[in-house]
This record gives sequence, structure tokens and C-alpha cells, in this order.
Amino acid sequence: MYQHIANSLGLAFSGIPLNEDFSLDMPAMLSAIKQDDPAVIFLAYPNNPTANLFSDDDLLAILDAANGVVVIDEAYQPFAHQTFLNRVQDFEQLLVMRTVSKLGLAGLRLGFVVGHENLTGQLEKIRLPYNINVFTQLTARFAFKHIDVLDSQAAIICEQRDALLKSLSLFDGLNVFPSEANFILFALRSDSAEHVFNALKQAGILIKKMGKVQGLPAECLRVTVGSDSENKLFLEKIHAILESP
Repeated sequence: MYQHIANSLGLAFSGIPLNEDFSLDMPAMLSAIKQDDPAVIFLAYPNNPTANLFSDDDLLAILDAANGVVVIDEAYQPFAHQTFLNRVQDFEQLLVMRTVSKLGLAGLRLGFVVGHENLTGQLEKIRLPYNINVFTQLTARFAFKHIDVLDSQAAIICEQRDALLKSLSLFDGLNVFPSEANFILFALRSDSAEHVFNALKQAGILIKKMGKVQGLPAECLRVTVGSDSENKLFLEKIHAILESP
């Protein structure tokens, strides 16, 4: 979406592929920062669709090297238990983005940004006059008063994720990647993503087919962590598909 929006606005975009282990290619990142001097750098933490957290040392090195704004997108933070929010006062060019979507309130379409007051003050100058509606504000206020309920829901999803990761890792035909988000990325060793995706769809289970995404292994699929019964049904169906001749 960062690239799509940049292209739509006629802005120059530079994307740096990840390493094979989905970590940041720091020599390439620092070289691009020096050469392009970007006005804004976006980093997803955890990353989508790879579900991993980048190294804190790497993010700090980018913050030190960047002349422009560095935006750390923490949309999936409720499942990661790590954050850069406590560093916004240390880096005037740092913005941390959050959303209530992954807390179970996706229908609100509400996000927020946290940063040094010198930077957020500038953002306030360009904020559009038609802002968040009153109903959304009241709903968000109510939700944050009961954040413990939403946090407990996220904790349950993390437990289900860990169980799903463990079960998927036992399948011979899959390469399963670690996750700090509410989804799991995996690659098929001897089957096609198209076949498994369609077979699961016919069984009433819809997951995400990644297609050809730069930096991802071939034949990748991404499954969102569901309830215990949903996860068991998914495991049952994909096991049958992978075992079928």
C-alpha cells in the first residue's frame, strides 16, 4: 500500500528487498538512505506478510541515518509485545502508527499516530478539517477504557497462533515461518499454492494466496489465526489435501 499510494501521488518510491530470513538488508538500506535521502521511510513492525519483527538495532541504525521522517507501522503490535512507542521522545523524526483494527475493532476504521510534539505539531497543520466522526471517537474512548478485555483477546490469539505454528511445523510438505502477528506464512515444498488454496476454498476455508511477491519463497500461503475450532478444521483440511495423491 505504501508503494501504491506513493505512485498514486506521483512520488518517487524505493523498495529494498529483505534478506532470505526476512531481516532487513542493512547495507542496502543504509546505501539507499544515503543515496536517495528519502523524505519518509516506512517500516512495518511486525512486518506483513512475513510476520517477523525487525532487529531493534537495525531500526535504531536507520533512525540515526535518516534525515527524513521514519514511520514504524505497528498495526500488528497487539500480538508482538514489543513496541517503539517508548522511543518517540528520543527521536524527533520518529512516528509510530497504530490501529484498533487488530484489537478486534476493524469496523471502526480508526488509526492513530504517536510522535514527538515538534513533529505531530506540524502534522496538525495539514490535518484535513473533516476528521474522525463523533461516533467513532466515543466508541474508541469506550474501547480504551476496557483495553484489558481487548488485550486478553489478543493474548488468546497468540496462544492459538503458537499452537497452530507447532502443528503446521509437523507437516512434511511445508516450510513454516515464525510469527509475531495474527497470521502465519508458510511455503509449500512439493505442491502448488494455487492447488492448495483452491482445495481449501472448496472445503469452505479461505486463506491468502501470496502469488509472486518479491523476497518471498515460491508457493507461499498465509493463514489468519482463528478460534480453536477454526484452526483445527484448517489443519484437518490442509492435512488431507497434502496427503492426497
